[in-house]
Amino acid sequence: MRCIAFFMAMLLLSAGLDAAKPEETPAPDQTKSIQYLRTLDNRFVDTEGRQVILHGMNVISKSKDENYLSWHRDSDFAAMRSWGMNCIRLGIIWDGIEPEPGKYSKAYLDGVAKRVEWAARNGLYIFLDMHQDLFSVLYSDGAPAWATLHDDKPHHKGQIWSDSYLISPAVQTSFDNFWANTPAPDGVGIQDHYAAAWQHVAKRFAGNSTVIGYDIMNEPFPGTSAVAAQMALLGTDFAAMLSKRLDKSPLEILALWHKPEGRGIIIEQLEDIKLFTAFVDAQKKLSQVFEREHLQPMYQRVADAIRAVDPHSILLLETNYHCNLGVPSGIEPVKARDGKRDDQQAYAPHGYDLVVDTPALIHANPDRVKLIFDRHGETAGRLNMPMIIGEWGAFGGADERILPSARVLQKLFEGLLCGDTYWLYSKAIEKRPYFVVLKRSIPCRIAGRLLQYGNNPKTNTFTCRWKETKDISAPTIIYLTESTLRDHSIHLDPKGAGFQMKPAGENSGDVYLTIPPTGLSIQRSLTVD
Repeated sequence: MRCIAFFMAMLLLSAGLDAAKPEETPAPDQTKSIQYLRTLDNRFVDTEGRQVILHGMNVISKSKDENYLSWHRDSDFAAMRSWGMNCIRLGIIWDGIEPEPGKYSKAYLDGVAKRVEWAARNGLYIFLDMHQDLFSVLYSDGAPAWATLHDDKPHHKGQIWSDSYLISPAVQTSFDNFWANTPAPDGVGIQDHYAAAWQHVAKRFAGNSTVIGYDIMNEPFPGTSAVAAQMALLGTDFAAMLSKRLDKSPLEILALWHKPEGRGIIIEQLEDIKLFTAFVDAQKKLSQVFEREHLQPMYQRVADAIRAVDPHSILLLETNYHCNLGVPSGIEPVKARDGKRDDQQAYAPHGYDLVVDTPALIHANPDRVKLIFDRHGETAGRLNMPMIIGEWGAFGGADERILPSARVLQKLFEGLLCGDTYWLYSKAIEKRPYFVVLKRSIPCRIAGRLLQYGNNPKTNTFTCRWKETKDISAPTIIYLTESTLRDHSIHLDPKGAGFQMKPAGENSGDVYLTIPPTGLSIQRSLTVD
């Protein structure tokens, strides 16, 4: 998760170790009885053919002192299940996996495996996220020091940690060398090391149906080309519009940006959705060049390495860093080893408004937020992939004033029928005012295709419609909160065999509703009002 406040910064810049080698041949096929989640066109489906809506949170430790293993325990995973969640985006760190070139830490992956066990015990799926922020442990988290080829460039910090993406030559150069697959000290390309590390992880978890897939890289950043991309904005319609509105030249705007009150003036201009749209669209061309020439080949290299040992799990593709803000992504599906489209992959973008990581977080602009996720929905449609929003929110310690922004996001996700994993499962999150958006009524498994669902926070009512498929014999499962059920009645149409309710947890008024299928191809609806 990062601050998107970089948007003007450059425009205006102006445990033992075991050795392992990449596999050359596929691992033996796993037992066919394993209950893999899979993708089917734009849906996640289980082995019974039911559509699955993935919903949960991010779990991660970025601390080397903690061996990159989070504070969460079995009881925390059980709590997630009682909150109607079924999925964890579990962060893993390259430095923890491969602390020395070609040497992998069994102790670290044992710790990851323990968390996978807890998830399995509590009926939660996991997808592993190879996380990085500012590329390296030298600057934040991610790559080992030995894999950080900064060419002795200086590192600079900004007012917000993520400013370093665009003001630190060391961070940018480290990314450049990664994209160029520059040799590490042992003579093996940095990107080759990265792919081999992913292969080692995949080999460890291949055949584990709890681990549904691999998020290949957290928020890939272009490197020094991002500076050129931002500087190119100076010659766009966006720059002309901003200069005209403020009656200032680009250099005068630059000076304005370096003053706290000046930043507020500039960000205020981007409340206008037309200006904001011009800003993100001006970055489209160079952003997509990076994705085509650098990001896509890396994804393919890692996909090939993973598929050599794990033919089943889902490959999750993120956009480049800039698309968090609504810049249209140009990523394409990765290919299988036979050259055809790999049939198990999903789209896993992130989305944050300009004000994330700043005191202005509570003033997120709903029009900007809608643009971001509408763009993601369009990309998912172009790719014909299911979509799970890997990161959103980052509300932290925000007070009740954040609730309107959280509700906007909830409504967008419901409209997109997508999955989501909130950033971040922090301690005592259940006491936060926005927790009511995380623990919301939601369809978990649908015996067919989900058509529509939604919560009405004003009336605490819930609706859900789906097209039931006659050859699916497993039930539809819907999570309903106590507040949804309170003083309301459940209406199922057609009623069929009715439904059963099971408490979601001990001493909980929340329930999992089980609805047996009718055995017909028929549209059904559930209303709680």
